Amino acid sequence: MAAQGPAPRVVFLNPGEPVERGKGPHWRMTARFMAAAAKTFGMQLEVLYAERDHLLMLRQAEELALRPNAPDYVVIVNEKLAAVQMLKTLARTPAKVLMIHNDLTPEQRREVGNEREQMRHWIGTATTDEAHAEYRLMQELYRQLGDREPQVIGITGDRSTPVSMERAQGVSDFISHAGRGRTLQLAFGDWSDADGESKASVLLSRYPQANIIWAGNDSMALGALRAVKARGARVLVGGTGGWPSAMASLAEGGLAATVGSHFFIGAWAMVLLHDYHHGVDFAQHGGPSLKLDYMSVVNRDNAPRFDHVVYQRDGALDFSVYSKALHPKPGPYDFNLAPLVRNP
Repeated sequence: MAAQGPAPRVVFLNPGEPVERGKGPHWRMTARFMAAAAKTFGMQLEVLYAERDHLLMLRQAEELALRPNAPDYVVIVNEKLAAVQMLKTLARTPAKVLMIHNDLTPEQRREVGNEREQMRHWIGTATTDEAHAEYRLMQELYRQLGDREPQVIGITGDRSTPVSMERAQGVSDFISHAGRGRTLQLAFGDWSDADGESKASVLLSRYPQANIIWAGNDSMALGALRAVKARGARVLVGGTGGWPSAMASLAEGGLAATVGSHFFIGAWAMVLLHDYHHGVDFAQHGGPSLKLDYMSVVNRDNAPRFDHVVYQRDGALDFSVYSKALHPKPGPYDFNLAPLVRNP
């Protein structure tokens, strides 16, 4: 169901890996739902994986800049703070650039300005409200903990990834607002299950009173869960991502909760680019920099429904309902997942 006109061509410089290497499926799933949205709108999508190597990602941007037949749009991620260099490289092409998931840091914005200023080809940024998502996760973990005094261990990703710090901030905000509990320690990891397990093992030895562990992705959470089980500890473990492996763990009584759907950011990017391409500028509906708050907590009660809708029938998801070009209405974009999950 696409608006009339030539099909826009989009290249996604995906910072992740095309196959599983222990750090979870976030970037493959981002591309998967991006492709589903592209199919909805009749758009052409090419995905280049950088294998979590920001230097390879920079080379891919260079190669893209040399193509004689440039795409209409390039979607990039500020992974390991590489986006400024990619923006400068892609300024040599007629392609428009949309940044997703990791925003520029304040320091980077001081260097290059904001969207559509010095870099006119950088038309927008779409990120998820990571702090609010993690706030909701902690709210659920506190609910499950009941009257016990929360003693929290956190394991987030590397310091140079903006979402790592935003997720930690959301946890800190919730603990502060709750007025009870404390963070015993926040550790920085490499997003892998092995690292989550090793860090959780060390931290549980250091803090035997811990009763909550939250992790910046489901891989690290599942690794932490193994460490909890190895010690026979009574600790609630919460993850981030809502991945299939987390759904399986919830069903088995392992993870207590996860906060999911971050990977839909790729699909939302395609909605924004589709509309922009057909004359409906998202900047008129919330500005060129959009922080989208659509993530939901998945626990043992609603995991089967989430798993069915998101993973068992993703090919049937119709993203056209979010398009303002196809369904004109005033106000900001609303990427609430309800329209996708309403019909079984």
